[in-house]
Parts: sequence; structure tokens; C-alpha cells
Amino acid sequence: QISDSIEYESINVATGAHSPPKPVLGETQYAWDGAYTCNPKVIQGTFVNPLGNGETYTYALYYVATGAVVDVPNKIGVAFSNNGSDWKKYPQPIIFPVGQSGYGVGQPSVHNDDHQSAIRMFYEDWENAPVYHVEAISKDGVHFQQLGRLTTKGLDPNNPSPSWGDMDYDPVTGYWYAAFNLPNRPPASTGGVQELGQYGIQVYRIPDASLLTGATPWELVMTIDTCLTGFESNFLPGFVRDPYGNLNFGTYPALQLYTSISNPPPAWNASPYDAQFSATLGRWDISLVTVEPVPLPPKALNRYFNQTVHEVTTGWIDPNGGFSLEKILGHLYENPQQGATL
Repeated sequence: QISDSIEYESINVATGAHSPPKPVLGETQYAWDGAYTCNPKVIQGTFVNPLGNGETYTYALYYVATGAVVDVPNKIGVAFSNNGSDWKKYPQPIIFPVGQSGYGVGQPSVHNDDHQSAIRMFYEDWENAPVYHVEAISKDGVHFQQLGRLTTKGLDPNNPSPSWGDMDYDPVTGYWYAAFNLPNRPPASTGGVQELGQYGIQVYRIPDASLLTGATPWELVMTIDTCLTGFESNFLPGFVRDPYGNLNFGTYPALQLYTSISNPPPAWNASPYDAQFSATLGRWDISLVTVEPVPLPPKALNRYFNQTVHEVTTGWIDPNGGFSLEKILGHLYENPQQGATL
């Protein structure tokens, strides 16, 4: 194993008890997936003889890999299992990039439309900047037909073609929810250090019928960033969903995201360089965030003081910074309301 592997770990969120990480999928030397086996998405279904060995499988794991560490674009493959731990790979990629240069394809998100093997996949293609997102469908979980590119109408004009972490479906409302990464901050604002993980996430939703047409544009639901959480990095989120890719699960109608973060947050008086240093690889962790898909009451815009500086925010304040609330300056909505924009 010379690069990424896919690990399995179970965690009891009530008690904190967890199993140690166990590698369940890795590279195949000299094969198309000889490096960077990553970005897994698992879906439940009934997959009949996908490997030609006469077996039927309960789970499909879609993953990203490439044939070499450098200069080979990523492709998407699939493996199958009946227990979620022991996986058998389909021998060839199932999704190819449009071109043979650049990053290739990645970040698959999958939904099982019939609870059998009718899989709908959304993925990124990075042939050339900017990135775009593709919808594809399959009847057997292996052979996919591309339907087209997802619309970008309604997305943040300052981040019109963002990368994402996940996309899943709410069958109650008919909306797809997608969690897009905000762009990296310029190095001039981070002490000259290039960020390793983006500082924030924007959660959008769109009706199923508008995915390709944009007849109804994407609607911003919530922004999760440093100002809200205190973490220097907040990126690559994954929705909590049922085994078939539906969001009406768990705390529904509230939605939950597991996001990658840098932990712990930097101190209130950290320099830009020190703040960004807190987001190095060894400090990456996973955090749970709740997203309310309905309009929320405006949040208080608070002014704090610690006898040295004032901080004004609707979100996180350093609990170790000695800050006291001085005044509520007003109230702000978390997302655009009634046609108003940022």
C-alpha cells in the first residue's frame, strides 16, 4: 500500500465507544486502481451477478482511484459485499473522465432509486477548471449512462463552479441537497500558507426536475464556516442518510452532516500563520453539524469585548478568550430571504 486506503470504523455516538479502524479496500498493484483508493460511497441494494461469479450482493461501494501516483487522471470503480467489510472489486473502471489530463473524475454520490440495483450517481469531472458535476444512471449498478451536467444556476456567484462533498435526496419534499465546498482563502490572508482544507461549506437544495435544466435554481440553505464553528477548516461533508441514499432519516426534517474539520480551533489572537498552521493534516478530525432546511429565526449579531479587542459575530467566540457580551447589535438571517441576496 503506497497511497490512500479505505477504512471501516464504527462509533457509538451515545457512549463514544468505537472500533479501531480496519482497512477494507486498497490499491491493486499494476491495475487501473494502483493508487489513491479513496472517496468511498456505499449503497444498499440487490446486485445480481455483477461480477459474473453467480453471486448476489447486498452492498456496492463506489470509489475513486488512479493507476499511478502522478500524471494519470482519476476514474471511478465499484466493489461489492454482503457484510460491508469483505469487498470484491469489479475489475475495470465504471466511470471515465471526459479527457485524459487533469484530475479526472471524483467525489461520487449515489442513490438507489428502486432499492434493487437502479443506481443514480452524481460525480465531479475536473478535466479542466472549473469543475462540473454529472448525473448518470444505471440499471445494474455497473453500467452507467450519462444524462448531463447539473445546473449551476443559483450557486454563489463568487464560487460558481464549486467542488462538493456529498449530494442526497429527500423523497418527502422532492429536493436534492448538495454540500459544496467554499474556495480556498488566498494565501495572503493565511500568513502565506496555502490552505489544505477549505474554510467552509454551503448547503444548497434543488427540486429533482430542475437538476439539469435549472428551471428552479439552487437555493442556499446554510453556510458552515470558520465564523460559525471556530474551526479553521470545514470541508468535504457527508450527509447522514438511510442505506439507500435518502435523507428522511435520523433527526429528519433536520439534516445532519459529518464534516472534515481542523481541531482544535485556533485562539482568538492567533496570527494568520498560526491559525492556518492549526489546520495541518495531523489535526484533521470529523465533526457533526445539524442543518435546518426551513427558514430559521434571525440570529443575534453580538458584540463581545475582552478588555483588548472587540469581536462582532453571529457565531463562534473563543471560550478561552475572556470575552463578555457587550451588546446585541441586531439580527441577521442565515440565508437569503424573499429574494434578498448577500
